[in-house]
Amino acid sequence: MEQAVSRNRELGGLIAWLTIGCGALFYSYQFIVRVFPNVMRDELIHAFKIDAEDFGAIISCYDWAYFSLQIPLGLIMDRFGPKKLIGIAALTCSIGCFLFATTTNVYIAALARFFMGMGSACGFIGTLKLGTLWFAPNKLGQVIALTLAFGTLGASLGGRPLSMLINNVGWNNTLLIMGMGGIAISGLIFFYVENSPTGDISHEIAPEHKQLFKGLREVIVSKQAWVLSLFSMLMYVPLTVWGVAWGVVFVEQACSVSQESAADVVMWTMFIGAALGGPAFVALSDFLKRRKTPMYIGCFVAFIVHLFIVFYQGIPLAIMHVLFFLVGFTYTSKGLSFASICEIMPKERSGVALGFMNSIVMLNGVILHPLIGKLLVLYWDGSKNSVGDPIYAISDYRLALSVVPICLVMSIVLMFLMKETHPGKPQNL
Repeated sequence: MEQAVSRNRELGGLIAWLTIGCGALFYSYQFIVRVFPNVMRDELIHAFKIDAEDFGAIISCYDWAYFSLQIPLGLIMDRFGPKKLIGIAALTCSIGCFLFATTTNVYIAALARFFMGMGSACGFIGTLKLGTLWFAPNKLGQVIALTLAFGTLGASLGGRPLSMLINNVGWNNTLLIMGMGGIAISGLIFFYVENSPTGDISHEIAPEHKQLFKGLREVIVSKQAWVLSLFSMLMYVPLTVWGVAWGVVFVEQACSVSQESAADVVMWTMFIGAALGGPAFVALSDFLKRRKTPMYIGCFVAFIVHLFIVFYQGIPLAIMHVLFFLVGFTYTSKGLSFASICEIMPKERSGVALGFMNSIVMLNGVILHPLIGKLLVLYWDGSKNSVGDPIYAISDYRLALSVVPICLVMSIVLMFLMKETHPGKPQNL
């Protein structure tokens, strides 16, 4: 059986890549679903008659769903394969988009956002699971690179292109179009994608599901697993804060530019930096045979960059592009923490360890979106526009968004508790 599978993989190289491409397409789509509030903030605050605190609470429902499903989804995929789950996930995102587009009720909007998070939770791990079933282990790096490239594309489409679409057809119709896109992707997954070259996953299933909770306990009691996971969560804060909800409106006000120009800074330049930063930090880590050194460089430079972004007034748009490129570039140093947690845990626990870490990472959206919204309302002077929507000054945003450099300082502190894990310099827990 294994020889047959190997031959099928060799003969079906193009089909294998097309299969991964379908999963990566969904990952790209869910990125648009994740970041659309960044360019719809004003429209949503007006439509739902809410303030920044309510806006942050609604947005965080996505992260609640994403956070809670990481470990269960990994187990379910091992048992049933990724095909049906990715297809259902795309439909779930569509339901969320349709619900959001057709309601003016804040609680229904929050539920819709929760559905979007449920579906999106399957995007990255589902595509990687397809990669493990369709390719030999030495090809997994290429699968990850392709998936992340599609994610960058999705984030970019969630910037100026999405903003222009909103201006032309309205935010409701934009979400309806996104919902129809999810249905199309779901159909593609169900009718084209197979779980493996043979279509069978029984021989690929992880053998000891009863060991799941034992493995989870091993991760939970590991101090280094917590240090690495919390570091990764704190380093993910810039992407969550700027990329999902607050970046476009901040740049728009700080640089006195249009929403489209601000979206270019946040949704294009920042994610281009992220696309280039990931491979660069991996290469530096392997060259130095260290994990900690590149992570320290990343978090320290990110902290300095954010001091300029948040507190320095009068930054020209061109310089803001450079700064946000560095934001995206440096945040990817946290990717080395995923390698580190696999290196400190037994190989058979790597799936549970990654699920645990990804769950912790997504907690930052659960905490920070409501917190930033609450801080904006706290600092707000009561000003409203002609239609009664609250107007937040750039000084309000600077104070509220000061949580970002604070989080980066905390990530630097965690570096002193972290052990070196690179195989070139093995360390015991």
